[in-house]
Amino acid sequence: MSDDFPGVDWQTARYDDREFTPGDPYEVARLGKRIADTAALIEDQATKLHNLVDGNGWDSDAGRAFQQKTEDTVGLLTASHHRYAAAADALGSRVGSAPSDEHQHSDWATALDHAQNLVRDALRKAKAADADSSHCQKQIDQHPGPDDHPDKKKLDKQKECADGDLEDARTALRRALSYRDTQAGYAQSAIHDAVEHDGLKDPQHHWWDNWKDWVADIGHWAGVAAAVLGVLALVLSWVPVLGEVLAALALIASVVALVCDTISALDGKGTWLDVAIDAVGVLSFGAGRLLGTTAKEAAVAARGASALKDVQLAKDVGLNPAAARGLAEALNGVKPGQIGKALAEGPAELLPRMRSVVKESLDVKAYVNDIRVAAGQLPGEEGLVTAAAPKLAQISASSFKTMAQAGKALYIGSQTLPLALGWSNLAPVGEGETKATGPNLLSGLKEIPGIGAGGIPFYNWTWNAGG
Repeated sequence: MSDDFPGVDWQTARYDDREFTPGDPYEVARLGKRIADTAALIEDQATKLHNLVDGNGWDSDAGRAFQQKTEDTVGLLTASHHRYAAAADALGSRVGSAPSDEHQHSDWATALDHAQNLVRDALRKAKAADADSSHCQKQIDQHPGPDDHPDKKKLDKQKECADGDLEDARTALRRALSYRDTQAGYAQSAIHDAVEHDGLKDPQHHWWDNWKDWVADIGHWAGVAAAVLGVLALVLSWVPVLGEVLAALALIASVVALVCDTISALDGKGTWLDVAIDAVGVLSFGAGRLLGTTAKEAAVAARGASALKDVQLAKDVGLNPAAARGLAEALNGVKPGQIGKALAEGPAELLPRMRSVVKESLDVKAYVNDIRVAAGQLPGEEGLVTAAAPKLAQISASSFKTMAQAGKALYIGSQTLPLALGWSNLAPVGEGETKATGPNLLSGLKEIPGIGAGGIPFYNWTWNAGG
């Protein structure tokens, strides 16, 4: 027995359940009546406007120009009347009697009412048949006799008959839903055809006609890209070249998101909270660049300090200065003759550079130079150590090692918090978008007056995202 209504409880199912025939035909009729009244009003106004200029007294340049403009307006009103009239006819202005032929076109109010009656009748039969089948099955299960007992055979027959009635009810229900879908298609096609062929279709649009939506969409996906690239840059920050490239790309995406969200905020489509979060994200890249570079410089200086200690220890056990220096350089990963330079190029200028974090955030040349240094195209602190330099944990303690560890922790914090804030603020721009690219966790915050403000004061200002 086929069952294309899985999960339906026939004892509690209602005709207006979501999977059957939801809706109120009388509400549909009331809507159709309002639309019909609007169509009649438009037709009346078009007639009056036409009569206004249909006669003598317009034989002048100004009169003819006004007459032409009026005729154009009458034409638009007439087309509007056709659109409203078609929608009213498709919806219906009252609930009529059941059609004699179910294949005949009917207005949607009447069709929905008839479909609901068909579903009611089918569900009533299904409920009774399902109850009979369950009752028979219960008696069969409780009967003490063997399967070939006459009473059991009689119950089997009754259950088989009830199951057949249930299948007939399902068939009737399928037929009712098919009628519902067919009539809904008729109504939809009638309205669609009227809209497509009434001469009121919007003129051909160019891509720039919807530039505000384009800006908002670009800002959203730039924010998504910034979040993904930012996470990758954080995770792979210690990989030469790749870490620097990812950081630069994440910064570019963040700047694009900031520009687009600023335009949307000015237009009132976005909020100034979005702009503030984007600005924090952009500045975090500048701070992260400084902290990350400082941590690397401190790590190099830590190797130099550790190597200097090892030189002294090697001398104490009797090695000559050259051998002691070579052993210390090999143990700490410092290139020959670079111990002093490693110490000299420690992070002494950290605070002065942190004061110019905004400049560092938007200094494109600095990011390009970081990539070139990592690739070995420019001299940099990486040139002071060998490729097989030991991990920081394996280097003896020093103030530089502490500074390197603190710098790394600050770097991770400077990137993680803005990234998490930016990602949580991403709002979906299309249907079906996943939570991964549009969690919209701050939507409630933007409903608070002031926090979710957008627009320009005295022009299009709104106090919250809800308007």
